[in-house]
Amino acid sequence: GEYRQQYRALPFWKRSVILVAGVFVNLLFAMLLFVLMYSVIGFEAQSPNTGVFYHAALTPLQSLQAGFAYIGQVIALVASLFNPATAADTVSNTTSIIGIAVMSKDAVDMGLMGILSFTAMISVSLGIMNLLPIPALDGGRIVGLLLTTLIERITRKKLNPKYEAWINGVGMVLLLLLIAVITFKDIFHLFT
Repeated sequence: GEYRQQYRALPFWKRSVILVAGVFVNLLFAMLLFVLMYSVIGFEAQSPNTGVFYHAALTPLQSLQAGFAYIGQVIALVASLFNPATAADTVSNTTSIIGIAVMSKDAVDMGLMGILSFTAMISVSLGIMNLLPIPALDGGRIVGLLLTTLIERITRKKLNPKYEAWINGVGMVLLLLLIAVITFKDIFHLFT
């Protein structure tokens, strides 16, 4: 009710900032974890010449570069969902909450670095996936906001909120179907 009316009354740029803020926080949190893991705690590395293991640490800038490289990999993976040649393979390699639960146990077994790395991975994945142009997600809401603003400027009248709700409902159904397919795939893999 009232919150929705207040939100709809905000200018386009403020609504856009609100929608992107969650993604920004996810990615910022992941970057802080990369700096903590690679600069503050450090990691075990192996010398290519001698094969001897030693404790290493990156500079904060190098840690941020590693974080941005990882974010780039996740973006490329998500983009492959929109390529007909790679979409099926990407979906088959995607995991559901069941797969994430199995992976989280493995991360905990690896200790602090495993937990931090897994948390950063989840945070980046949530941030990037939330940008997908699916109506139920922030990316879809941004696309909806762009379209609504364009339609309202052309027609010079406010769009009926029930149309936006209907579009979000369809997007939610599609998102739930995708989640169901990935979940059934993970269940099948657990039992085979």
